Amino acid sequence: MIPGVPSLPVRRFSLDEYHRMIEIGILTPEDNVELINGWIVETMPANPPHKKCLRRVLLFLAPLFAGEWVVDSQAPVTLADSEPEPDFCVVLGPEDKYDTRHAGPGEIVFVLEISDTTLEYDRGEKLALYAAAKVPVYWIINLKDRRVEVYTAPRGGKNPTYRTRTDYGPADSVPVTMTGRQLGSIVAGDILP
Repeated sequence: MIPGVPSLPVRRFSLDEYHRMIEIGILTPEDNVELINGWIVETMPANPPHKKCLRRVLLFLAPLFAGEWVVDSQAPVTLADSEPEPDFCVVLGPEDKYDTRHAGPGEIVFVLEISDTTLEYDRGEKLALYAAAKVPVYWIINLKDRRVEVYTAPRGGKNPTYRTRTDYGPADSVPVTMTGRQLGSIVAGDILP
């Protein structure tokens, strides 16, 4: 038995099946779901601190990526058997490349999740998902402990993870690095509600 999975018959879905359910209206935007490792998972509604944090991320962090990258918020990215909707992500441009599809592995360069009630999930399943896809930089904005957790150097394989984790408190300056160069920095407290 797999922990957290009902003992009743369940099944996983392929990306094609998931997309088809969206296409024919079985799943709608009001369903608030994403595909994670073949499972259709309900997403948590954003509470006021989460929403405030996302507004601050868009205000302070997004401008650092202007130019060659495309910034998106709460939009799907397509991975091997998953289609998560990170709170914030940066993908390789140009933007019109994604007119008919979502960004996929090799195009996703930065992912950020805002975590309050989902902290364990974001440090577990989501972290492994992004590491397996070789997303170079993964941030968790940990609202519970008022910290920014920066994960770099993804390692795939049987137990995907990140080799490096650096935590920043509210007064700390967080370097924003992309493809080996520092684009700037932000004070963690500027994005923490």
